[in-house]
Amino acid sequence: MKTVLVVDDELDIAEAVKSILEDEGYNVVVCANGREALQRLDGVRPDLAIVDVMMPVMNGFETIRAIRRHPDFSQLPVLIMSAIDPSVRPKEYDWAGFLKKPFSLKDLLEHVHTLAPTEPEGVA
Repeated sequence: MKTVLVVDDELDIAEAVKSILEDEGYNVVVCANGREALQRLDGVRPDLAIVDVMMPVMNGFETIRAIRRHPDFSQLPVLIMSAIDPSVRPKEYDWAGFLKKPFSLKDLLEHVHTLAPTEPEGVA
């Protein structure tokens, strides 16, 4: 089962994403900010991180930069989500996709299935 790390300070959005992705067969870990996400990486090996940009404590760009510094997660696919389209992409903020808030269920699932495809039934 693929694991998705969802980092968003808006609990309603994080819980909705969690519910949707669990219905699709993903294991989902929710964190309210970047600092919490970095702490959780010690025990979780996500296949994809979905990171909000605007968060307290540690914003999404700071979170991505910190994730990239960790040798085990330097290549982790990151899907960022924000109401504002980020136009700058320095190397340390590299991400694999952008999901504009508010987003549709279809857009969320297309991005997630592309970046962390689930295994077909019966395949281990």
